[in-house]
This record gives sequence, C-alpha cells and structure tokens, in this order.
Amino acid sequence: MIGVVRSLLSGLGRRAVLYGALALALLAALWVAFRQGRQAAAANFAVRRADARVRSMQTSKDIRHDVQNADRADLERRADHWMRD
Repeated sequence: MIGVVRSLLSGLGRRAVLYGALALALLAALWVAFRQGRQAAAANFAVRRADARVRSMQTSKDIRHDVQNADRADLERRADHWMRD
C-alpha cells in the first residue's frame, strides 16, 4: 500500500514539475513577445517622428524659397487672401 502511494506521489511530483516548467516557459515566451512588441512600437514611433520632422523641414524650405522668389505684388495678394481667411 505504501509503495502505491509513494509511486502516485512521485508521479504527481514529476507531473507538477512538468506543468511548472511548461507554465514558466509560457510566461517567458509571453514576456519576450511583449518586450519585442514594445521595442518594435518604440522604433516605429521614432521612424514616424523622424519622417514628420523631415517633411516639416522640407515644407519650410519650400515655403521660404517661394517667398524669397515671389514678387512684391504676389506677396501682397497672398497676404490679403490669408488675412481674409
């Protein structure tokens, strides 16, 4: 009788270790996926922010070029139009 109980408990112990190891592996995989997702999102945000900065600098350059090359009458017409809106 004691031999049967001992074999059941030792089998339960091995099973508990197996399930514990599986749970730990699952938690580790979820943690790695979560961390990689956060890092990918941060990298994506940095790229989008840099692209927006480049676009704004290019727009500023284009506008500055247009204003410097426009004649006085065109600038006054644009200013009047801008003030009306």
